[in-house]
Amino acid sequence: MGCKCLGDKKEEENELNNDEIDQKKETEPEIENDIFEEEYENIRNKDEENLYDNLNLDLLTINDKEDNAFNSRSLKLMNDIRRDPKPYANVILDNIKYIVKEKDKFVFKKKVKVHLSTGEPAFRNAAAALSNTEPMEELVLKPEIIIPLPETEQELSNNIIFKNKVDEIREKHNINVYFKNMIKNPDVAILLLIVDDSSRNPGKKRDAILNPEFKKIGIDSKFLGKTFISHFSFSK
Repeated sequence: MGCKCLGDKKEEENELNNDEIDQKKETEPEIENDIFEEEYENIRNKDEENLYDNLNLDLLTINDKEDNAFNSRSLKLMNDIRRDPKPYANVILDNIKYIVKEKDKFVFKKKVKVHLSTGEPAFRNAAAALSNTEPMEELVLKPEIIIPLPETEQELSNNIIFKNKVDEIREKHNINVYFKNMIKNPDVAILLLIVDDSSRNPGKKRDAILNPEFKKIGIDSKFLGKTFISHFSFSK
């Protein structure tokens, strides 16, 4: 299963500018569906041996990332699915019962409230895709391909600063796909990334997670103020 890369810089800038999240302090925080639609893909081809050139990694930071509960659980879930995709189809179907309709919008309500684009059809399409997916190798966590999160809320709001940082890292390490998530429960986050009920590019994040050509993954996650954010990056 391949993943077509985007080379349009203007489209990337527009997606960054449209990144607006409204999280409310409720028992079930509401998260808009567009959190799943930020994706940055690198079309640059570089020799494999250049991936590790001139690395200057902070070992403490690496250890912190590897020990992070969200990162560890997310990686385990993705690798469980890659190793044996078909059983996860039933997990997806079992979660259809958490889809409700509110004010003419489909919403997934399980520990969090997330707006969906099409609702049940996206879940059934994802389950069908899993049922027809062959087992593949597990992803290996590689700290050097992590797209780091902004250090401050101010940096998060400054698209130019953050975009420059993303461009530099993904070019240096030949990152093929990058996207973000803002659901702090890893089981729900991975479920909805696999379903990928996006209005713009449905299924593209699922394609990345289940792409047998991708061998490496970088994960970063943390709270910026009261906002939780995680980044997933993939490389061959």
